Amino acid sequence: MKRLKIKYFLIFLILWAFGFWGWEWWNSYPKVKLVVLAPENTLSGKIDSILIQAINEYRLPGVTATIVKDGKTIYLNAFGFQNLAEKDSLRITSLIPVASVSKLFTALTVANAAKDLEIKATNFLQDSLLEKFPKLRFDQVLEHQTGLLDKRTLRSILFEEYGNSLQDWGDSYLQNQTFLESQEHPVQYADLNFDLLGYWLENRLETNFHNQANFQIFGPSGMDQSHYPLQDFNDSLPISGYQHTFLWKRLEVTEMRLQTFPSPSSGLLTSTRDMSLALIHLLRDEMGNFQNELAWLEERENSKLLGFQKIRMLESDWIGHFGGQAGYSAFFFYSKNLKTGIFLFFNLKDPADYRLELAKKLLHQVLVVKN
Repeated sequence: MKRLKIKYFLIFLILWAFGFWGWEWWNSYPKVKLVVLAPENTLSGKIDSILIQAINEYRLPGVTATIVKDGKTIYLNAFGFQNLAEKDSLRITSLIPVASVSKLFTALTVANAAKDLEIKATNFLQDSLLEKFPKLRFDQVLEHQTGLLDKRTLRSILFEEYGNSLQDWGDSYLQNQTFLESQEHPVQYADLNFDLLGYWLENRLETNFHNQANFQIFGPSGMDQSHYPLQDFNDSLPISGYQHTFLWKRLEVTEMRLQTFPSPSSGLLTSTRDMSLALIHLLRDEMGNFQNELAWLEERENSKLLGFQKIRMLESDWIGHFGGQAGYSAFFFYSKNLKTGIFLFFNLKDPADYRLELAKKLLHQVLVVKN
């Protein structure tokens, strides 16, 4: 009897495994395969060839890229598909979610409000008007040095507590969170730091974070496709995010779930064309639209900007941010010394950091190879 039970159990496991493999295959898409053309003897042609090769090598559904140098866009293009079911082409004007690259523009939005209110980066979020806020400094929050951590409780997972309004989330969070007195903490990356900044702005200015970003940052910069949505965009967004399947060399759809709307930490929708404009403004210093905001965010001790990540690439310092959530990956960095900036996006989860390797290949063509 015992052997019979073991036999039935093994049969069940085998059937379950075959069922899982079949279900995964049936609900996934074959990898995109593009013909790699012989590169033209031009910078644009060489970069085109590298991006097409990356689609085949990394199994990307689609990829977009822009490169800015000396105040001008020298490359802007897109390849592949924004949706594998419909085979819609990915374009430079396609609306894309850039995940944590959103934090850069949240930092600029907060800096814009703070400078007008004559608030310094070393001031506390708490003041006489906002006593409910913790005694955390703006620079601490921007640099993830608050000691706060993202926590997903069992209740939030089971009952899908996502998509709250930023106001509702902030009210609940401050009511239930115990804060320590302001002190230095090691860097512990957490989205809620930037959601807290967005919530602070809504309360301090008594205006919607979405509107403030549009009127003060995106509008004046010509970034007319960029915005922080006020509601879930998964059903209306033309572009789909993907990840590699567990067994097959295929791709499956994965949705992006955000805790709040608008989401200052991860919720920016934009386009590759708009990211090109943003790089131009950031690299132009006093001639760009962000000069006052950048001055407020400047951290001279580390030669970077508050809220911006710093990396070393091609023997130079670059500042910007990585973006990666669900099935979307982005890379936004620029170097003032080299007067060069790059933005990369693809609608695939990036487990092996393809973004960095691809960025190096493209920048090598721009900064090293003589065309």
